[in-house]
Amino acid sequence: MPLIPKGSLEELKISKLFPGKLYSCGNNDDFSLIHTGMHAGLLGDAVLYLKDSPCEKIILFGSCGLVSKKNSLAIGSLATPFKCYSWESFSDLLLDPDNEPRNFFADRDFLNDLLDAIQAQEAVCASVSSLKLEEERLKILKNKGIEVVDMECSAFFSASESAGIKAAALFYISDIFAKKPFYLDLNPALKIKLSLSIKKTCNLLRVFLGPPNNHTILRVK
Repeated sequence: MPLIPKGSLEELKISKLFPGKLYSCGNNDDFSLIHTGMHAGLLGDAVLYLKDSPCEKIILFGSCGLVSKKNSLAIGSLATPFKCYSWESFSDLLLDPDNEPRNFFADRDFLNDLLDAIQAQEAVCASVSSLKLEEERLKILKNKGIEVVDMECSAFFSASESAGIKAAALFYISDIFAKKPFYLDLNPALKIKLSLSIKKTCNLLRVFLGPPNNHTILRVK
């Protein structure tokens, strides 16, 4: 997780995060949580450091921005990228936005398992390095069919592939370009909706990552 929203640790049944040189980490009986901070390089490194560990599967759980309003997606909705464009370079996005970026993919089997347990919409994602430029490049994003934007997913997918770890990402939508941008406060009703969505999703993830015989399918709407 790049960020730890309020109440997430309690819902995930993780009592405490222990600080390290680069990351904080906590665990329960079923999984570990790494707090990486918001940066593609930091998150990518965290995955690479797991290469020689027993880790076989990993989920990126965080927020994303919705490129344009859709009936099926709104604030608090869940999206899971199956494909992610890499615009991690600030300079490339600034100076050469028409250049075709590389793209990386979730592990299809693991993604299907996640979708069986948690209702989310598959989406095309782009990872960018600038909150300002993502709005200025809105037309380019739409022309490529990009639906959601974050800052780490492409690094997460590429590092996971390199490390031989199955990877999937799950995002809650926290803002909508032009309509409800990240720099404007949400109204109280939307704040509550987003908070409840995050807490419910933490519970869903905890069940999904727990023993198979304890799985209960719940839905976030």
